[in-house]
Amino acid sequence: MPKTRGKSQNPVPVVVGDPSGRKGALKDIGGSQSDHWNNTLANQTISTLWIAHSDEATRARQRSATVEALIGVGPKDELEGMIAAQLIAAHNAAIECYRRAMIAEQTFEGRRESLSRGSRLSRPAPRLLRR
Repeated sequence: MPKTRGKSQNPVPVVVGDPSGRKGALKDIGGSQSDHWNNTLANQTISTLWIAHSDEATRARQRSATVEALIGVGPKDELEGMIAAQLIAAHNAAIECYRRAMIAEQTFEGRRESLSRGSRLSRPAPRLLRR
């Protein structure tokens, strides 16, 4: 008998709307005719922001800028939407590493590690360059 973790796994029904009724009003954000997808992608990308020390007005600007960045990339389909989201997430992580490296009280080792991580996050994936 296979082992299960935690509670038994009961199937959860997923309700999918009629594909012909998809509006795609938010297609500029995530590249899909499904606004559920576009909203999910935007929210996933927003969740990559480092907003712990931002006031509410700054957080609102950061969230808006993230959605505007997705629109600026201009994904044409869901795959391009995912790549755009990952690009923005990697950018956010790299910039946070660079910010941490520049903290005045940062140790030499901490600065070196943050710069190294930021540099790795800033490198384009070779497979994306061949696309």
